[in-house]
Amino acid sequence: MFFSIGSRSGHRVDGDEPLLSGTGLVSKDCSEDVLESWADVLTRWKSTKQPPKQLTSLVRTGIPEALRGEVWQRLAGVEEDTEMMENYRLLITRESSCENVIQRDIARTFPAHDFFKEAGGLGQDSLYRVSKAYAVYDSEVGYCQGLSFLAATLLLHMPEEQAFCVLVKLMYNYRLRDLYKDGFDNLYLRLHQLNCLMEEHLSQLWQHFKDHHVETHMFASQWFLTLFTARFPLYFVFQIIDVFLLQGFDTLFQVALALLMLCKKDLLQLDFEGILKYFRVSLPKKCRTEESARQLIKLACNIKVKRLRKYEADFIALKEAADNAESEANEVQQLRVTLARNEEERKLMLDEIVQLKEMLKREVDQAEMEKKNNATIINDYKLIRQRLDSQLHAVRTELAHLKFKMSGCEKCSLSVEETKERNEDGDDNGSERVRELELELAQTKLAQVEAECRNQVSRS
Repeated sequence: MFFSIGSRSGHRVDGDEPLLSGTGLVSKDCSEDVLESWADVLTRWKSTKQPPKQLTSLVRTGIPEALRGEVWQRLAGVEEDTEMMENYRLLITRESSCENVIQRDIARTFPAHDFFKEAGGLGQDSLYRVSKAYAVYDSEVGYCQGLSFLAATLLLHMPEEQAFCVLVKLMYNYRLRDLYKDGFDNLYLRLHQLNCLMEEHLSQLWQHFKDHHVETHMFASQWFLTLFTARFPLYFVFQIIDVFLLQGFDTLFQVALALLMLCKKDLLQLDFEGILKYFRVSLPKKCRTEESARQLIKLACNIKVKRLRKYEADFIALKEAADNAESEANEVQQLRVTLARNEEERKLMLDEIVQLKEMLKREVDQAEMEKKNNATIINDYKLIRQRLDSQLHAVRTELAHLKFKMSGCEKCSLSVEETKERNEDGDDNGSERVRELELELAQTKLAQVEAECRNQVSRS
C-alpha cells in the first residue's frame, strides 16, 4: 500500500519549479525477513527496556513504514509518557499569541500531501493543535517558523498526542530548540561546524563556494532548522529522522555532507545564482526514489565527523575575539564621541574666555580712565586749596600789618578792640564759610567726574 504524496497520482514534477513540501511515495510494503528482524528487536527492546545491538544497523537501513510510528516513539523514549499526553490535552485549551502565525504556516505545510491539503480538515486541524500546544509549552522559544514541517512529519505516523510528545523530545533532548534561542547563536555554531567539515571533506567545493561567496547559511539553515523536512521528498525525510532519533545531532552534518558529495560535480560548474537555484530546485529531486534515499543515508552514516568539538572550540574562540573586537570598537567609538564633545566644550570655553578678556579689557580701560580723572580732581583740589591757603595767608599778613599800623593810634586801637570783640564770632563763621566753599567745590568736581563716567559707559 502507498501513501499518495505529492499528488493523488504520485507523479513527479520536473523543470525549474521546486518540489512542493510533502512530495513523495512511501510504501508500507515490507519483506517478511525484515519484519521478522524488527519483531525480534522490538520484543527484546520491550522486555529489557534497552535497545538491542542490531537496532543500529536496522535503523540505518530504514525503519519499515508500518512500524515507524512505534519505533520513533521508542527511540525518543515517549512510548509510555502518559503524563505528557495529559499535559497536551490541557495545553490545547489555552490561548497562544502565536495562533495567527501558526494558522498561516499550516496552510503552507506539506501542500502536496492529501492529509494536509484541505483547510479545516483533520490534518490541518491536528497540525494547528500540536503547533499551538508546543508554543504554549515552550514559552521561551514559542512557535518558530518551520516547526510545522517537523510536526506534520510526526503526524503522518502517530496520533497528535504522541506526535506532541516526540516533538517535545526532539526539541529538548535532541537540542533542536537551541537552534532558535539567543538570536540563533547555536545555529551559527552549527553552520560554522558544517563549513569546517566541508573544508575537511570537500576542500575543492569549499573553495569554489568561497570564490563565489556562497556561505553555508544560504543553503543549510533551513536544513538544520527543519531537519530537512521542508524541501525534500518524504521517503528521504523519514529516513533522516530514523537515523537522527537513533544517533542525534551529528546526523544532520553527515546528511548535509552526503548531499554535497552527491552533487559536487554539478555545483562546481555553477556560479552564485546557479548554486542557490540548484539547492532550491535540483538537489531535492535527486532524492525522490527509495534507492537514492537509501544510498544517501548509507553514505551519510559512513562519514566521520569526529572534529566537531574542535570546531566548536574554534567558533567560541572566534566569537569571543569578535565580541572583544566589537567591545573595543564600541569603546573607541565612545571615546571618539567623548573627544568630540570635549572639543566642542573646549571651543565654547575658548569663546567664553575671549569674551571675558574683552569685558575685562573694557573694565580695565574704564578703571584707568577713572583713575586719571580722579587724579585730575585730586590735583585740582590741591591747587584750589593751595591757592586759598595763599590767599588766606596774604589776608592774614595784611591784617597783621594793619593792626600794627593802627596800634600807634589810641582812637584806632579802641575802634579795633571794639571791632575785634564784635567780630570774634565772625572769625569762626568765616573759617566755617571757607570750609563750606571748599567742600562745595569738591562735590562739584565729583559730580562732574560721575557725569563723565556715565557718558563713557553709554558710549561703550
